[in-house]
Amino acid sequence: MQLRRAQVRSSALVCLLALAACAGGGRAEGEYAGPRPTENVLDAEDEERQHALRRAWYEDLHRAARGVDWRAIETANAETEVQRRNQLALTLPQWLAGPTRWTEVGSKNQAGRTHSAALGVDANGNPALYVGTDKGGIWRGSLAGASWTPLGDNVFGGAHDLLVLPGETVGDPDFLLITSDGGLVHASRDGGGTWQVPAGLPSFTSVRGVGKLANAARTLLVLGSSNPGGGTRPSVWGSNDYGRTFTQRWIGTQTWSGSLWVPRAGALAATNAYLLDRGQLYKSTNGGASFVAGAVIDAAATRGVLCGSEAGAPTLYAALQVANVWKLYRSTNGGTSFAYVADVANSFYETMCASIVNANLVMYGGLEVWRSTNSGASFSRINTWGAYYGDPAHKLHADSFGIHVAPDPAGVPGAENWYIATDGGTYVSTNGGVNVLNLCLSGLGIGQYYSTYTSRTTPNLCLAGAQDQGYQRGFVQAPAANGPSTDFAQLISGDYGHLTSGDGSHAIVYCTYPGFVLVQVGEANPNLVAQLSFPAGASNAWLPPVVADPLDNTRFFFLGQRLFRYTRTGTNTWASAQWSTQDFTLGGAAWLSALDFSRTDPQRAYAVNDRGRFFWSTDHGVTWTPSSSVGPTSHYFYGQDVEVHPTNALIAVAGGSGYSTAPVRRTSDGGVTWNAFANGLPSTLVYDLAWATDGSEDVYAATENGPYRYDAQQFHWVAISENRTPITTYWSVEIVNQGRTARFATYGRGIWDFELPPPPPMYIRPELR
Repeated sequence: MQLRRAQVRSSALVCLLALAACAGGGRAEGEYAGPRPTENVLDAEDEERQHALRRAWYEDLHRAARGVDWRAIETANAETEVQRRNQLALTLPQWLAGPTRWTEVGSKNQAGRTHSAALGVDANGNPALYVGTDKGGIWRGSLAGASWTPLGDNVFGGAHDLLVLPGETVGDPDFLLITSDGGLVHASRDGGGTWQVPAGLPSFTSVRGVGKLANAARTLLVLGSSNPGGGTRPSVWGSNDYGRTFTQRWIGTQTWSGSLWVPRAGALAATNAYLLDRGQLYKSTNGGASFVAGAVIDAAATRGVLCGSEAGAPTLYAALQVANVWKLYRSTNGGTSFAYVADVANSFYETMCASIVNANLVMYGGLEVWRSTNSGASFSRINTWGAYYGDPAHKLHADSFGIHVAPDPAGVPGAENWYIATDGGTYVSTNGGVNVLNLCLSGLGIGQYYSTYTSRTTPNLCLAGAQDQGYQRGFVQAPAANGPSTDFAQLISGDYGHLTSGDGSHAIVYCTYPGFVLVQVGEANPNLVAQLSFPAGASNAWLPPVVADPLDNTRFFFLGQRLFRYTRTGTNTWASAQWSTQDFTLGGAAWLSALDFSRTDPQRAYAVNDRGRFFWSTDHGVTWTPSSSVGPTSHYFYGQDVEVHPTNALIAVAGGSGYSTAPVRRTSDGGVTWNAFANGLPSTLVYDLAWATDGSEDVYAATENGPYRYDAQQFHWVAISENRTPITTYWSVEIVNQGRTARFATYGRGIWDFELPPPPPMYIRPELR
């Protein structure tokens, strides 16, 4: 089922406090009682374990044959869509502003992860702030955090670093260059309408830094890693023609994750650039044309991050990972020599920044943001991650992946603005981190959602499970003229998916967090009554599926290597027991990965495991029969979703990883055989499927590559992305609004509604398809 369907601040605090009863005691007064964001845990070892588990789960979802690079496939898929949109924008300018079936829901107020920030001007020449996001592109807003406008919906891959230059000629919009951690580089000269890949660059596997010089050539620098004839090596590339072409300026000798820093102000901003590679500093004094080896800080280092302060010669800071310990070094003589300062004692996400005007002020980000006013000798955190929930306007959200400093936009001498990117949007500080202000409390639609679940009894009431912005609830509003329409309240922090209800209402809703099952009771006045442990002895995915029992909404199923069922035993208690003796590890699988029951015959169920083996049941999942035919490459199919036909219990579709096999399969004989059902779909991962309920026999798919519709009249899949739909990951889909709307949850651009086309005049019998 969809990560699954059967699936504000002040208002959120009521539910947070209500949860305290099930979160346990022993807390300081006023301390947040909910679970920690899952990207951070109690110590460095646990933190890395959680990161590793999530990475492994994500890779598992994208299963492919050996030698098949799913990322390269998805990059090619998305680049094809970028070029299609570029061509339409050039040949049919009205296409950009034409009619659309899509409307943006939100969240309007629960921003997701941001990475980067830069200053520029808006379309009217007023000072503006640009923000780069994880998978939501680049946005422009006022310096006060208003009037957010998406400029990156026609590009993909995120904007983890960004550079902004004034338009090349008078009247032109700002020039934009964005890069992703995964190695993508794109440039726009028309305010994000179209995007191009600059000429000359290699195929980067990662980008570790960008910089711009304040010289007449407007030099741009990019530090990335690529494979030039065998072996991954870092290299620096430069452009002197507004990002049209790049040439190589420096190349390393072996794999190393380094860093690039370019002064942001002062005389050196026109000439100097500093590079960290293999524990050694390299310096350019000729605008990045060449780099000269300098001080060896620690040759044993395996990774490094570099930043600097223009105050001094300049003052440089280098964080180096040595034997899995991050160590901080400082240079007060422009990099001629470095001295060890201290170990980085707290979680560190490899983002660090120093003040332009105060050489002693430096910050780094991780689970929380840490600030030093004594050159790194000691650090204090700006606020605890839990403090956000009591004052999201003035307390940093957890997880910071970017910290940036810019000279004061008004030109006040000695003043600067700090921009701190978090998993809850971007903050500004005008006093070096003493106080912060959230700029993303309205209009920045970059929520990272795993699933939604809309009530059948209150059709405008929507629940959503997000990455690091928790379990959310909102009343969907009429479409806004621009941007998202709907505020959501975050009821509890963390990561949630697989929202499910047995009767279609929100009377009881179940969903999973990496570590427990969350239970909501009550639609009008929801209470989060339980956090249930996973079944003892269960093997399961990082974010394991749960499916509500369609025969009894007080029960639900948990998918592991076996099928478990939870039964309500008290007001706020549930007990789990093994429901079936079937071993679902057939074919070398680890666990059952998707399950659905027929709506017309709940005794009939279909299931698939993470190795593409299918099962069917006629007794409500107690006993199972393995399907007899699944195809020769089914073991490359990580079954992500199963959906039974709304009126015919013998028909079902399943979606999953489709890089080495078909991404969608279909059965019309009750699960005995499954056949490819992918005509028109690219090689991609299908996260979720939903049957139209209007008699059309159409099916909607949320995929890594975007939203798709199976046109039952034409017998093939068609892309339904349009002019204002973002190119990003679409993770879930459900049919709402009495069958008239497909609601998609994206991972990076929030929730979107698609108005279904009118059903055909004639119904085609399924057996004729």
